[in-house]
Amino acid sequence: GTGTGVATAARLPTDDGRTNIGDQAISIEAGAAIGGRVTPGGLRLAGQFIYQLSDEDWFDGGAAFTFGSGHPACFRDRSDKVICTHGVADGTGVELTASIRRMFTPRGSFQPFGRIGVGLGLARFGDDDVSGFTIPAHFGAGVRVGIAPAAAIVAAADLAFGFGSFSRGMGSQPQIGLAVAAGVEFRL
Repeated sequence: GTGTGVATAARLPTDDGRTNIGDQAISIEAGAAIGGRVTPGGLRLAGQFIYQLSDEDWFDGGAAFTFGSGHPACFRDRSDKVICTHGVADGTGVELTASIRRMFTPRGSFQPFGRIGVGLGLARFGDDDVSGFTIPAHFGAGVRVGIAPAAAIVAAADLAFGFGSFSRGMGSQPQIGLAVAAGVEFRL
């Protein structure tokens, strides 16, 4: 009887599991990427696979797709060098990232996190016939809000710095971008 009930009650978690990310999860997010020059910007769709490495750290592998306008914005200067001045929402891109996500102490249903990683991507500005291979470093932060024992709403911002190698004789170019997104994370 009652002895078993007391022991069972002592082993139950003190919350309903909403802040528990679990040892594996997937997420889908939508938002905006802000680029410029030769960094793609526009609508951003992303997905992540999250895998627990330690009590506080998770591997966060993702794929992101950016869809911006294709307006031409490249020209040749007086020295015949190709210069691009694309806006904050121009170009298209695809990127694969590998990051470490550090989960911080939950505050109720809210659980903040930080993220650092590296990506490999392709960028294209179709109307200018410019494309390139990019390698950015990523620094981000966000918050999870538990909505059910196996689901959470996620909001995050990500700053990317790196370089890319571009066609049309442009060579190496800096990559600087910001992405802001929200989505849903599901514990597996």
